[in-house]
Amino acid sequence: MFIQDQDQDQDQGRRRGRNMASTTCGRCGTHSHMTVIGPGNWVPDVNGMGTGWNESSFRCDNCGRLNVGGLRRPQRPTTAGDVGNNVNFWSQNDPSDWAPRYVQGQDFPDVPDVVGIPASEAHKCRSIDALMSSILMARAVIESVAKENGITTGSLYNKIEAMFTAGLINQFAKDTANTVRVFGNDMAHGDFTVPVDAEDADGVLTFMDLILHDVYQSKAKLQRLKDAADARTAARNS
Repeated sequence: MFIQDQDQDQDQGRRRGRNMASTTCGRCGTHSHMTVIGPGNWVPDVNGMGTGWNESSFRCDNCGRLNVGGLRRPQRPTTAGDVGNNVNFWSQNDPSDWAPRYVQGQDFPDVPDVVGIPASEAHKCRSIDALMSSILMARAVIESVAKENGITTGSLYNKIEAMFTAGLINQFAKDTANTVRVFGNDMAHGDFTVPVDAEDADGVLTFMDLILHDVYQSKAKLQRLKDAADARTAARNS
């Protein structure tokens, strides 16, 4: 029902000449409605075939900062240079490309910076669709977990085995770490012949996050809970 109401609102908005463009703002990271500002800008393709990009400035309704939305067209729209007509153009067309892209990292509480910062960077790579980079960073994060825990020699496979033997990770986490390792292995050695997609990258990052939770975050949360229980016991006995 909500989706139908939303579609009806969008259709009504377009009939009134009000643009309904929305995206994740490249400035504040909020998914927000974007209000078109000023005339459009036509950028013809270099092939001289009449195709090109119609671009406009849009103001984020959440933070007020500007983003640029664009749509590739078979020919220059007659509305491009006029403010009123440009608003009407975007009331009937949605941008297919936005700039800047919002770079979204992730917080990893209780994870040492030497591990947490590159893990956040892996998520930033994914947020701008740098899929191979995100997978390579996730693989490197698994290795940094081993090194941060004093396991510094041997291949990544051997480091994962050593973490398991030392009790740092359980069998599931070991299998998870090896999944990340296998995904990144070819690219880590300069082989980019097999493409990866967004589902691959999302899966690898999910597994990377599980490793960090298993090695660092769950243990820290348990310790805080134990400390709170000890404090309650001490308060009752005082």
